[in-house]
Amino acid sequence: MNDQLARSLFMDYLYDEISDPKKQRLEAYLKEHPDLRTEFDQLKQTRTLLKQMPDIDPAQQLLVIEPRERTFSQWWTQAKALLPHTFLGKTGFAAAAVILMLLIVGSLTRLHIDTSGNGVAISLGYTPTISQGITPQQTNALINQIRKENAAMLAKYAQAINEQNQQQLKKVVGYFQEQRMNDLQLVDQTLNELQQNTNYKLQKTNEYLGQVLQTVSYKEQN
Repeated sequence: MNDQLARSLFMDYLYDEISDPKKQRLEAYLKEHPDLRTEFDQLKQTRTLLKQMPDIDPAQQLLVIEPRERTFSQWWTQAKALLPHTFLGKTGFAAAAVILMLLIVGSLTRLHIDTSGNGVAISLGYTPTISQGITPQQTNALINQIRKENAAMLAKYAQAINEQNQQQLKKVVGYFQEQRMNDLQLVDQTLNELQQNTNYKLQKTNEYLGQVLQTVSYKEQN
């Protein structure tokens, strides 16, 4: 067993989903590796704290407030309370109201003020000159420019996607290589255990045959 295989058995051990042989091997391995044992104890404490946390009810209470009905006199009283009370404030409020009124009237009457000449010209019913559009040559140039920008954007996007796919592929290959090494280690460990068992059985068989030969030789001598 190695550290990675031991970590993969942590959750099974904590949720009691591990077999007895694996459990015994994991406990023996943790005794031999204090650092890994500390990591396991921290994970166990975290799970204990999570189990002790109270369940949170996601339902929220909806508070409904009925709108308050106001009379016109109450509304007017509250509106007057928002108006300025000082002389300077009243003057500024009046000037702002006059400017707003002029803007509204000018918008409705299409007021136009021209200061490009020698003086100031004021006219009503002004209609701005509408541009006739761009020429076919300008349209083609604009279309070609948009095509070039789109092609460059698509090339950058394709390059970014390709780099991202290569990174993902490297991660996948690295993962499978790591899994392969783990599998090879497990196979090697299993073969070593099988070899040890085979050697033990051969040793016991040789001892038994030796005893049998000694017994037969003793009987023949007698």
